[in-house]
Amino acid sequence: MAEVGNNIHRPVGEQKRWTQDQTRAQFGAIANLRWRIFRNSLRRKGGMGDLVATVIMVPLFGLMIIGPAVGAGVLAGYFVHQGEFQYLVIILWAIFLLAQLTSIQLGQPGTTFDPTQLIRFPLNFRGYAAVRVFFGLISPANAVTTLMSLCMAIGITVVEPRIWLYAFVTMGAYALVNIFFTRMLFIWVDRWLSTRRAREVFTALIFTFGMGAQYLNFTFNPGFHSGHKHAQALTATRLAAATGYYHRVEPLLALLPPGLTANSIVAAHAGHAGIFAAEVLGVLVFTALFFVIFAARLYKEFRGENLSDVANAVAKTPARKHIAVGTAVPAVAATGASSSLHFSPPPTVAAVLAKEFLTLRRNTGIFYALVAPLIMVVLFANLKVGRVSADLLFASAVAYTLMGVAPLAYNSLGLEAAGIQFFFLAPVKMRDVFIAKNLMNVGLAAVEIVAVFCAITFIGKPPSALIVLSVVLWAAFTMFVSLAIGNNRSVTSPKKVDIAKMAKNQTSQLNAFISIGVMLVAAGVGAAIYAVGHFLHRPWIMPPAALVLAAIGFFVYNYSLGTMDQLLADHRDTLSETLCKT
Repeated sequence: MAEVGNNIHRPVGEQKRWTQDQTRAQFGAIANLRWRIFRNSLRRKGGMGDLVATVIMVPLFGLMIIGPAVGAGVLAGYFVHQGEFQYLVIILWAIFLLAQLTSIQLGQPGTTFDPTQLIRFPLNFRGYAAVRVFFGLISPANAVTTLMSLCMAIGITVVEPRIWLYAFVTMGAYALVNIFFTRMLFIWVDRWLSTRRAREVFTALIFTFGMGAQYLNFTFNPGFHSGHKHAQALTATRLAAATGYYHRVEPLLALLPPGLTANSIVAAHAGHAGIFAAEVLGVLVFTALFFVIFAARLYKEFRGENLSDVANAVAKTPARKHIAVGTAVPAVAATGASSSLHFSPPPTVAAVLAKEFLTLRRNTGIFYALVAPLIMVVLFANLKVGRVSADLLFASAVAYTLMGVAPLAYNSLGLEAAGIQFFFLAPVKMRDVFIAKNLMNVGLAAVEIVAVFCAITFIGKPPSALIVLSVVLWAAFTMFVSLAIGNNRSVTSPKKVDIAKMAKNQTSQLNAFISIGVMLVAAGVGAAIYAVGHFLHRPWIMPPAALVLAAIGFFVYNYSLGTMDQLLADHRDTLSETLCKT
């Protein structure tokens, strides 16, 4: 950087040309900066916990993708051995769709700092693009694509060793085109999500895509229809119809990267090196096209384009509306003051709860987290009705749907951003603020439970009153414990949430790990109560046991609320630093 600074003060004719050594020095400085930020983050409170959670979660994720990757390699080798090369394209399309689904569900990797901040330094666009590409290489989607492509190449090589080089070259090109397609897609998604209406439309598309994939899995997977001859016959008919549609569009699909990759393997097996090279070149052309589209959006970021909601509001909101927005803050403060003077928390709780409803209405990602498990319950219940008791279905479905609600409490301050300062300035108790936020979570859980009950009742028959009461009390225990721990983690380990950035990790790794652990422990306790009641042939003991758990959970939650104001005072600087930074 110093060389650039010296060039600025020199006449144009005497300025030195930029060298490759300086570019390497820049990349080294950026890598050193990331390492220092990562190392310093471990010294902060909760830093080692996040590291431990990451170390534990990465192998778990690795185990989740090893199975599909090995399956892809085995299937590829089997199809090549049988000479059924036409089925290779199915595996390739599965890799492509799985990569996009993984990107949607898990997002792109979070970085230790926002790489867009590099545009303030003397870095040319070529270097900036290289840094952005490098930052996005380690992501769940890229890991899935690369590992499955590698396994396919290995599977083909084991069966046909003579084309090993062709297999690795074409699968490497296919992994590359998937990586750049994902990067291109998500950088443009960030551009589209700069407005609330676009976020709503995109969430609807994600929901349709995700639920459609699950519907196809439940509909065509024979494993879900074992023992039902009529269902198996219907599945075979649907598969035949789907195969007919596929053959109609097959000529067009052959021109896309999965089709080109499959055809290149066929050409390599037949010894047609020229056709193989042409097919691989077609895949590389798609790679270059995706990179150009990615770079076009990246260049606008490099030129300083601001896509934040604040920038859009300033650009589109008339000046007279700024007065109304500015006067809303004293009104909230006055409400808090009235609550404090009369020792009446309901006005504060009502004001914050109203704000939470507005946030919920604008955050379409929460709707996806709430509706997606419910749709899965409906699909699964349709398959298991008559074979699994309504009691067990209801208990399992409630436990599953709560997994989409309970984790929301672990970063309840993430959407406040710089607005957290108003809570510090207003004469309100943070206990009341968290009560309002928790009431929203409890209300969402109640809606989910009622929806599950109605769905199971409509599909089959209603669960028994004994089970309904026991499950509701267990859900109360689970929510009380989750809220108590989540409120504490929201203060001690906050993370700023940007609803306009879908491609970033917006939750703490340790918080996610803790939420999963709490849900698993609670589910284990509930399953133990259910098993003991049925083993002793005294199911009437389940409601009293669940009631005791709910009472314990309420005591823990109430005790944690009493510590919130002091906890906020102790971590005020950390909250301000984390949530207010740009």
